[in-house]
Order: sequence, then C-alpha cells, then structure tokens
Amino acid sequence: MSQIFDEVGQVERRQDERRLLPKPLRALEKLSWNYWWYWAPDGAQVFRDLDPDTWDRYENNARLLLRETSDFRLAQVATDPVYIARVGKLQADFESYMSAEAQTWAADNLKQLTHENPIAYFCAEFGVHHSLPLYSGGLGILAGDHLKSASDLGLPLVAIGLMYRYGYFRQRLTREGWQQELYGENSPQNLPIKLVRDGGGAPLLIEIEMRGRTVRAQAWQATVGRIKLYLLDTNIPENDETDRWVTGHLYGGDRETRVVQEMLLGIGGVRLLRRLGIAPSVYHLNEGHSAFLTLELTRELIAQNQELNFAEASRRVRKLCVFTTHTPIAAGNDEFDPGLIEACFGRYREGLGLSLEEFLTLGSVTGDEPERVFGLTPLAIKMCRSTNGVSVKHGEVSRLLWREMWPERASEEIPITSVTNGVHVTTWISSLLRALYEEHIGLNWTELLHDPKSWSAALSKISDAELWNAHQLLKQRLVAYIRYRLYYSRLLRGESMEAAESSRSLFDADVLTIGFARRVAAYKRWDLLLEDTERLMRIIDDEKRPVQFVLRAKRIRRMPARR
Repeated sequence: MSQIFDEVGQVERRQDERRLLPKPLRALEKLSWNYWWYWAPDGAQVFRDLDPDTWDRYENNARLLLRETSDFRLAQVATDPVYIARVGKLQADFESYMSAEAQTWAADNLKQLTHENPIAYFCAEFGVHHSLPLYSGGLGILAGDHLKSASDLGLPLVAIGLMYRYGYFRQRLTREGWQQELYGENSPQNLPIKLVRDGGGAPLLIEIEMRGRTVRAQAWQATVGRIKLYLLDTNIPENDETDRWVTGHLYGGDRETRVVQEMLLGIGGVRLLRRLGIAPSVYHLNEGHSAFLTLELTRELIAQNQELNFAEASRRVRKLCVFTTHTPIAAGNDEFDPGLIEACFGRYREGLGLSLEEFLTLGSVTGDEPERVFGLTPLAIKMCRSTNGVSVKHGEVSRLLWREMWPERASEEIPITSVTNGVHVTTWISSLLRALYEEHIGLNWTELLHDPKSWSAALSKISDAELWNAHQLLKQRLVAYIRYRLYYSRLLRGESMEAAESSRSLFDADVLTIGFARRVAAYKRWDLLLEDTERLMRIIDDEKRPVQFVLRAKRIRRMPARR
C-alpha cells in the first residue's frame, strides 16, 4: 500500500498531461469514469489485462492504470484483435445499459418516481470499490451495493456522502505483532470523480454555520452505473484551517469533529441538493449519521411559511423520510453531550423556533433522563415516518433497544420493522461461477434471483460435481492468496527467511474454512470466538473434521458507553 502513495507525487505532476490512448482503446477512457465496469461481465478483467502489474500496483484504479501503463504496452494491446474485440463488446454493453431506451424494473413497476423527484440516499460511507476508499466496513459495503442495485433496477436515486481526505486507515502488523495504521491521501486527481461546477464554471459551493463560523464545501461526483454519488468536501482555501479537516478522516478525530461531520452530511447534503435543483420525493437515512437532514428540511419549511410551527413542519417532514438503523447495541449509536451540540449548532435552532431544552429533547430517548445525551438514532426515529432494522432478528433487538421511547406499548407493537440486507450479486460473484451460470442457465440468470422457485429450478441444471469443483478451485485461490500475502509481509517485517518460507504451507484447501471480516470494535463482539478456547482448539485440531479460520479486521475502536 505504501508504494502507491510514494508514487502519488509523480502521478500528480503528470495529471495535466492529456494522454490520447490508441484509437482501439479509447473506449476505456470513458468506461474508467463509471464504476459500472466493476460489476460488468469481463469489465474488471479487461482493465486488468491491459497491464496486470500496473493494475496491481495501483490497487485496481482504472484511472491510474490508463495514465501509468507504458506506451509500449498500450501499443501491444492496441494491435491484439482478441483484446480489441473485448473492449468493443464492453463498450457496446455499457452503451446498451446506459441507453434511455433500456428496459428496467423501475420503468415498468415504479412509474410514480421520476428522476426530477428521486430518492435521496444519505450515508456516511460508501463502499463502491476499493479504489475509492471512503468506507470502513459493512455499512459502506451495503451502501455501495444499494447504489449498484438501484442502477440495475433503473431506480431514480441520488446519493449523498462525504469526500474524506484520508478515508479510513490501512494497517499492517509489526514483527512484534503490533498494528501500524497507514493513512494515504485520497487525491481527487487520481480518482474517477469530477468536481461539480455551477453555471459559470466555478466550483459549486454550499455554506453551513457550525461552531460559530461559516463553513463552505465543494462537491465531487462519482458515477455508479446510472446513479450519481455526490461527495461534500471542506478541504478548500476559503475555509479556516480547522474546518478544512471536517472531511479529513472517516470516523476520525474527536467527538466535536464527529458532530460537525454529521452536520455537513445532513444539513449540507440537503443544501447541495437544492443547489443542484433536485427535489427528492423520499429521503433515506442509512444509519443515524445523517439524521440532521430532518432538521434542515423542517427549517426550510418554516422559513418558507412563517405560520408553520415546528410541530406541523416536522409532521410534514416525517412523510418524506425513512430510516434504516444498523447497530443492534447502544454503544454503536452516536450520542453527544448537550454542551457540544449547543456549541456546534449555535443559533441554528432559532430557525426551528425551539428553545435549547426543546432542541435537546429531540435527541433524547424519554426526555427526562438524569444524564441526558443527544442521540442521532432517537432523532432519526422521531423525525422519520418509518424505521427498519436490517434483518428480522435485528428488528426484534432494535424494538427492545428503543422500547423506552414507547413506554405504553408492548415490544411487538413498537414501530420498528425490518428489511433483511442483501448483496449486489454481480459485484460479489466470481468469474468462475458467473461463467458456470451463463453456460447452464443463460445470460439472463440474474433475472431469476428474486424468485426462489425459479432460481432453485435453474440451479438444478448444474451438477453438484461442477459446483463443488468451482468451489474448491476458488478456495485454492484463497489459500494461495493468504500464503502469498503472508510470505511478503513477513519479509517486510524483517522476519527470517525460514519464517517467511513457512507461510507457503499454511492453510489447507481441503479443510472447512470460516471467514471473519469485521472491524475489531468491542461492540461487534468478535471475541466470542475466543470465549471457550479449549473447545475452539478441539474444533481446529479435530483429526477427521478440522476447521480453519481466516480473520481480516481493523483495530479496536473504543465507543462511548451509553449513559
């Protein structure tokens, strides 16, 4: 990882040099600006095969690949008829996908939603692709998958997030086993994002008052198939140096930084939509980080009609907003001291016609807690027409977690439902399995996924032996990858050649393998795996049915306990 950032300076010095690709390859330039290639059949492979070494060096960044591949290599592939044909097919598939005449689910089933009045999807992180590292874990991955699925469905949707200067950290282990965090700067010049400009060609800016100062933010646009993702960025010369760091790190900084980040996401996000001329019909709050958007919508209504009070304006806002909560325990939900909220918001509450006490009550569970905190999840629940967890069990847990907000109701009557998380299948399907599905089921296999009976019948066309063979080949690839990474990481840590060589025999593709990929935050309870170490060792060392574990995770982040 460090190598890519060591070379960023060299890349940026060449950023203004317009590179004209050989004519047979020019379609790649347009394709590189839209993340559709990531889940398209043969999309990632076309870019990778242009120059595999450069592709790996720049972590699958299509923009840097086209910039850094040598002229000689470009000339080679530009005279390869097989490769040229693959580029041509990818271009044709993209044009067909993006065509206004393309048949989509939304066009046939959701005609009441239009691109003039789309769904506005707010989230603090988006895991669209690892070349755009604005995410840390499951929330971001889910948000990225939502954008891709919305694109495939033709759903009118616009997404709002933040452009973090350093994103979330990468890590490596020292020889002693300690973690070292590595922060690499996200340089917009090296990413497939474009600065949003106003009608006069200047950067489009929004303003928001926070901490007693006017903070301005520009916006970047990333394109995910048919979906536009807008990312607010305060790292501009017009801001105070402190305010330029509002979008410095994802989940970084102190509690004050967290508050102003969430003000920018919620309040600033609504103001950006207004500047863009977008009037959403629905606002989707993906987790509580964007809950302040409900206050901005309420303030707007009151400013437009002075006869409206907060109660009536907020009632109208609730009809526009839906909320998805992701965290099943209190410690994972953002809460802030009242003094911090007052200091960051300043006079903002005056536009809502609320006293400080009334404002703080919006973020409280019962309104009479002895040690009150301002919680974004209670705010979102109160200000949205519906709240859902992300699985049936999570819905049950969330109803218990927030039952104090409805003391007169039984747990099963609390208005928190559930919509079970899914994934964007073509993002996560391997090329090997995709080829198997296409061979036996057909090119339209994705159209059968929503119907269990149809999908089950389709899968019956593939023999167990073929599926098992594909599974084993993929597991062998995983084991080879683990050995490869461990070998070189041990050498980089200065371990002995003997220790490095021993990694070449780690893991076994014929053993049941359980993967665990989560941030090592205490509230995620990953350490339950070690609750009974004797039993764990018996499972691992079982002579007939051994089990091996692959853990990929971030460090422990201490969350404030709910008071």
